[in-house]
Amino acid sequence: MKIPIIVLVSSLIIALGISLTTVYRMDEKVALMREMVDEHSARTDLVIAQRDTLSRINSAFTARIDSLPALRHTADSLQVRLDEAELVRNYLGYYLIIDTNQNRFHLRRGGLLVRSGYCGTGKGWTENDSGLVWNFSTPRGIRYVVKKGENPYWYRPDWYWLEQDLRPPRPGEDVLIPDSLSWDEQIVFYNDSLTSTERVWVRAVPGALGNFKVDLGGGILLHYGVGRGRNVSHGCIRLGNSDLEAIYRALPVGAPVLIY
Repeated sequence: MKIPIIVLVSSLIIALGISLTTVYRMDEKVALMREMVDEHSARTDLVIAQRDTLSRINSAFTARIDSLPALRHTADSLQVRLDEAELVRNYLGYYLIIDTNQNRFHLRRGGLLVRSGYCGTGKGWTENDSGLVWNFSTPRGIRYVVKKGENPYWYRPDWYWLEQDLRPPRPGEDVLIPDSLSWDEQIVFYNDSLTSTERVWVRAVPGALGNFKVDLGGGILLHYGVGRGRNVSHGCIRLGNSDLEAIYRALPVGAPVLIY
């Protein structure tokens, strides 16, 4: 009887020892897992803090980027005021100021405002469906009237067709308007005698620029056009008919034009 009891007690003691050892090892594993969780939590908190810091930095940079155009316009405006002050001391004739941000023009003489109104200026970077990119911005700075003209043609450059994903016409493929017609008759012929498809292939377009042009050089003109008050042009400065005529008659060749 004693032997079975001894065996039973021994088995119980061994089982208890194994259980205690297992519990101890489990406690070690739990403690290790807790350390790992705490370390992971600390890393997570660090990543979150870094993300929040990067987010704040990004927001700051975004705010600075958004403010750059306004800062540039302010700096350009101040430069124009300085240039105008210098101009008034040395130039007695008419001159023109173009604000590409507000899309307004100011015709002045001797510092006095003569005429003001809305104009259209360059629309900036443009991309067509084929991925071709152009910068159609109106150039800033001081320019001068190079030449003037009445009844100007608009000679469409190649980008007119490329911007529409069309191939520019080769020599002989463009549609011509009879030069035997008068200026007014050419305009009527273009608008009434040609189909919409034929009009696309006319390179020398009569009447598109209005009755006058003021050439500032480098392909930049003052001419008639729609979209005044907005950035819509391919770099030229668009004006209403009456404003264009007034500026055309006021500005002589060599007159300064301040653009900012």
